[in-house]
Amino acid sequence: MELNEDLLDKENEEILSKLDNTIGLSKNKKVLRNIIRYHKVIKQYDCNIEFENYNIVIRNDSNYTFYEELISVIAEIYYKNGIILNKNILYFNPNKIRQNTRKKKKSNYEGIEEGIIVFDLDSLRGSLKEIKEEIEVMIEQMPTKAFIIIEDEFIEGEVNAVLTEYFSWAMKIDFISDEEKEEYIKKFMDTNELTYNDEVINELSSNPYYVIKNKLLNILVNSKIKSEKDVSVFLNEDKKLKASKENETIKTGLQELDELIGLDEVKEQIKKVISFIKTSKSRNNIPMLHMCFNGNPGTGKTTVARIVGKIFAEEKILSNKKVFVEAQRCDLIGKYVGHTAPMTQNVINKSLGGILFIDEAYSIASYIRDEDGRDYGAECIATLLKGMEDNRENLCVILAGYTNEMQHMLDANPGFESRIQFKIDFPDYTSEELYSIFKNLCYKEKYKIASNVKEILIQHFNIVRNNKNFSNARYVRNLYDKIKIEQSYRVTINANENVNLIKKCDIEKIVKSLKTNNDNKVKIGFCIQN
Repeated sequence: MELNEDLLDKENEEILSKLDNTIGLSKNKKVLRNIIRYHKVIKQYDCNIEFENYNIVIRNDSNYTFYEELISVIAEIYYKNGIILNKNILYFNPNKIRQNTRKKKKSNYEGIEEGIIVFDLDSLRGSLKEIKEEIEVMIEQMPTKAFIIIEDEFIEGEVNAVLTEYFSWAMKIDFISDEEKEEYIKKFMDTNELTYNDEVINELSSNPYYVIKNKLLNILVNSKIKSEKDVSVFLNEDKKLKASKENETIKTGLQELDELIGLDEVKEQIKKVISFIKTSKSRNNIPMLHMCFNGNPGTGKTTVARIVGKIFAEEKILSNKKVFVEAQRCDLIGKYVGHTAPMTQNVINKSLGGILFIDEAYSIASYIRDEDGRDYGAECIATLLKGMEDNRENLCVILAGYTNEMQHMLDANPGFESRIQFKIDFPDYTSEELYSIFKNLCYKEKYKIASNVKEILIQHFNIVRNNKNFSNARYVRNLYDKIKIEQSYRVTINANENVNLIKKCDIEKIVKSLKTNNDNKVKIGFCIQN
């Protein structure tokens, strides 16, 4: 039986309405309404409840990560209703839990100001039951905090079942259908008074959701700059640009490798590997081809892997076709008994004659067990190792991920060590290289940058490079997108501005806002995610 609707005021509903802007989140408004009603009734009627439970388990059934959007709304509405004292969010590194709770001293948690603490168990090595006690200790010692667990790597309902006393609430991010994408596009168009037809909707909705969001943002910016409401005009311009690029001289894989910014040692190692493979093949003694790419996020591992796939096809190392299959944990490991081995084998079969690239490969070593103690991760690894051995002359597996996590996986599974012929370390980019990446992004979209912006960007990169989990080129792309939005706003409100010029003031505003956001976060030895 639901509680009275009147217990929620207009301000609560305005906060909840933010969930309407992202597909797959709106159904969680009902859960949050019930949590607030529960809280208000307990306070109003002085209910005798020993432990008020506002902790939530979130499950994601979509192909996209919307956790930040959902959790930020949870934090805001919890803070508004007095459930937490601070609406900032701390993303907790699960591998630190055991270290920081072993002594069970309250002093371990002094200095944590954030009101919401999120456990992302995606990289957890071990079963949920093994850390049950530690999580319970944290919750009991921090009664003014609210805790959220992201459940994706476990069977649905498992977290609630194991921690039932502490996690009574559950939310879900729904699968995004084509119909929902179409409705999202139409709503965006109507809200911003853009004109469109069925062809426009069909063309846009054929893209993944995150691509749709970027395309709509670019369309809106261009429409303001050019005073054009017809969306088909911009889509036709994109088609012409794409056609002109396709007519450009096609570059070889080695040429693309040489043109990458930085990565000099990586380029040299790749060329040596290719030469060794070609020489060995000419002597009818093709070696084991499997590789391991180690490095921090945004250091070019995926880009280089794709180029290696192109070079393999051009040199006919395995076949004359470009066979390049990208896979992650969700493509290899099933949720139920008997699913994992066939899923992994199916991915291997698709990759024969080319390259199987497994990004964040260490995640397949973080395992879950069913009621009979069966290890799904071990089943995936066993199938993968057998495929690497049986198809050694017809398959190249490239495992990629963060250096420490990858080494842990290799140490824990000797079968990988004996089958991986080539290990390549990807260094972080220097500040000068990060600036070159920024310039290259500007060049591709025909932006010009003022001559006085280099100093501020280099200075900014010198600072952020020292941050834990700095995402290198990925960070630069995100920064570039923010600067574009700031620049577009400036040129729309000021007459006679060059729409293709990025000025120092555009960059300064974004850098200042990023610094302010970072200053509001408290680092205490745990992993904080921006």
